[in-house]
Amino acid sequence: MTLFQDTGGDPRAVAAQLADVLALYGAIGDAACGNPPGFGFKKASAALSLAKTADFDAATCDAIYFAGILHAIGAIGNAAYRKGERLSERLARMESWDVPALGAHICDGIAALPKDTSDMVRWQAECWDGTGYPDQLRWHGIPQPAMILAMADTFVRSEEPEEVLQTAAMQSGRAFSPEAARTFIMWFHLTGGEVDPAEPPLDALKAVDPAAPGALLDAIADRVDTHNGVEGRWRRIARLTESAAASVQLSPDAARVVALATRLYGIGEIADPDLAETSFDPLARLGIDERAAHGIAAAALVEKNATLGPVAPILRARSEWYDGTGKPDKLFHEAVPAGAGILAAAIAYDLLDHKDRIDTAAGTQFDPRTVRAILEAARARA
Repeated sequence: MTLFQDTGGDPRAVAAQLADVLALYGAIGDAACGNPPGFGFKKASAALSLAKTADFDAATCDAIYFAGILHAIGAIGNAAYRKGERLSERLARMESWDVPALGAHICDGIAALPKDTSDMVRWQAECWDGTGYPDQLRWHGIPQPAMILAMADTFVRSEEPEEVLQTAAMQSGRAFSPEAARTFIMWFHLTGGEVDPAEPPLDALKAVDPAAPGALLDAIADRVDTHNGVEGRWRRIARLTESAAASVQLSPDAARVVALATRLYGIGEIADPDLAETSFDPLARLGIDERAAHGIAAAALVEKNATLGPVAPILRARSEWYDGTGKPDKLFHEAVPAGAGILAAAIAYDLLDHKDRIDTAAGTQFDPRTVRAILEAARARA
């Protein structure tokens, strides 16, 4: 199944789809390590503005943008944040030092990214005096664009932007290079610390294959499942939802949205430290609050994304019940999106030890047609 709408062979349209998937990747990384929503985008925008003040060339500016967006993707699957890990505070901090290196490794595997993106991701946490990580680089061994990313990170994290002026001056020659500190001070006085939202430099994405956005989304879903301690889950559920969507005769567009939802619903669990999704009987009301919260969180991560935004209502409604007693919006009967019902039933079926139990939820938790479709899909694959 084609995951994304046909671009008619327009390479720029494919690049826009890939840029949206990359933006989602960055947002998931931020959620994994506890950064607030939109952090990576704000960091990318601030770093790009600083880079232009420093008069970096266009290619470097493009790489800085994507490095800012993707700065935290190494947190997905890192032992400091992964589900089921019980590390001491000291050991968790040590494991978190690997986040930039893992993020750089992931960026190396995304062929369309500007060539310097991975280096900037790897060295964004280095300090001018050699006390940073992961490589303890020092002085001019740290590329200036990486120092600009570090400066942007400090700025975005600050509750009082004016205080970063003092930080830049005090940490010049320590955390930051003197050049990066001077650039920040100049930029702040020129702009007053106001950052315009940056647009993704689509032309910087190299030779984008039409299959690239879908392949990257599959890879993201695999990493999210690993992070959540449910290896291979989305792939099992995708086999059920695809057959069930055909059985109930969903339109091609609706079936495509369901296919996207099977890859994305796990992102709502990414910031939860516990394996809550597998802790409760999927046919019981106990646990519905947790499932609804995960659906809301997943929807929030995609709702403003131009390519993936249509999936948000499906993700949000995955804990609605057919009889109107579900959450978060108590949707009733046909008000529950068919795709959400199929996704929810497939998730429940996957969790059940005795698969035929799902039939007991027909007419209450699930639309009876959806239950029949899931059972038919399961039998066809047996």
